[in-house]
Amino acid sequence: MRYIISTIGTSTLTNSIHGTTEGHWRGILGASANLKEENELSDESKDVINTLAERAREKLSHNDVGTHRRASAELNGIYGIYEGTLPQQNTDQHYLICTDTFQGQITGNLIKDFLERKGFEVDIFVPPSLSTKDTNSFTDGIKELIKWLEDKVPEQRDSGYQVIFNLVGGFKSLQGYMQTFGAFYADETVYIFEGSSDLIKIPRLPIQIDTTEIQQYRGQFAMMEAEAPCKTTKVTGVDNISKTLLYIMEDNDTTYVGLSAWGMLIWNRTKGDLLENDISMIQDELPKSAQTQLALMDAGKQHPKTKIDSDIPDALLESVHVEGVPCAKLSVWGKSVWNEAKRDLLGKKNGLLPFPRLQPEDDFIDDFENRNTNDQRCKLQETLAKVAYLLDKHSGNTAILKADGGLQYDRYNNISGKIDHFRANGGRRVSCRAHGGNLILRHCGAHDYVNDNP
Repeated sequence: MRYIISTIGTSTLTNSIHGTTEGHWRGILGASANLKEENELSDESKDVINTLAERAREKLSHNDVGTHRRASAELNGIYGIYEGTLPQQNTDQHYLICTDTFQGQITGNLIKDFLERKGFEVDIFVPPSLSTKDTNSFTDGIKELIKWLEDKVPEQRDSGYQVIFNLVGGFKSLQGYMQTFGAFYADETVYIFEGSSDLIKIPRLPIQIDTTEIQQYRGQFAMMEAEAPCKTTKVTGVDNISKTLLYIMEDNDTTYVGLSAWGMLIWNRTKGDLLENDISMIQDELPKSAQTQLALMDAGKQHPKTKIDSDIPDALLESVHVEGVPCAKLSVWGKSVWNEAKRDLLGKKNGLLPFPRLQPEDDFIDDFENRNTNDQRCKLQETLAKVAYLLDKHSGNTAILKADGGLQYDRYNNISGKIDHFRANGGRRVSCRAHGGNLILRHCGAHDYVNDNP
């Protein structure tokens, strides 16, 4: 099984231009190459494109391999992959990478229609903004292409597909990037010498990425990735990162940075290992005080930096200012790490965290340990973190808990002692009693168990 990714250019149109009498049509195609919508084209450009598309469609309707290969560089490469004869039945998948332009739509659909008539499964991917109109558009489009490759290709390879990059067609600027991407994503990259039908095959080369620099700045890389495709963002602590990995722009005397195409590529190829390392570290080494702070930050709390537990890695935190006070919250990277690690941390037995303004009684601790599964304990502690954060933010006033529709905080009727309750997750409840700005936690577990024994 093969997963064939072909870059699509305009050869299907230009190869249908007739001799010297229509030589000026190449200039018309070039002048309109980066226009996106049909209504942006002049009447002359529309006529030329439509005429050439119809000629190409007519050529591709012939039952002649030579005509097909001469009509389209992309098809020349695909025929080369199949050694000159397209199979009648196969499980191969084809993806066509087209520019985000009107001509890109036309040529991509011509190739798609032809391959589908031959029985192939075909789809088109148009990276948003991808064109050669200007550097910013091209860079944004390349980043979208990297995100797509990272999302699609590893999954296909894991499913047993051989991934082939067909770079016979397409724009030279795009081919230059795809050649490098092929070293990371393709099992094989193929070309054909111009005017030939002989295929050149370049196998995948073993490449190992040095993650030393990225390991140190993984928090900043995660923050910049969150702004992709390169909507430039102000990120601190990047002065020592290789400029090759950054996209830098000056605006009103302020420097903004984001990930370059190469930065995006390297980050996507390494962040999984870095994430796994950070997860292992916080699962094995973080004390409960640090875990409590991470759970509260996940609930929305911003801690003064002077009170942040020193065991929490800087990469998990993002600096913010709250009323002029330097504070910290979870960075994008921190959220990713915490989301992966919290089930084990918050769900384990003997793992009840000491949240501010919450005072668990012995019965509550016994319920937590023995009346909840790992997943239920995790969800319960996420709810406790939210309750603690809201209470602390509002000086112990339980009115904020009643205002939160998700908690459904209310008082039991016809029960002495002013006992309250709130929803933990699903049908599970927590009973409690408000006292001096704190909540005394009494029981937790299934809805009926808590309501019958508050």
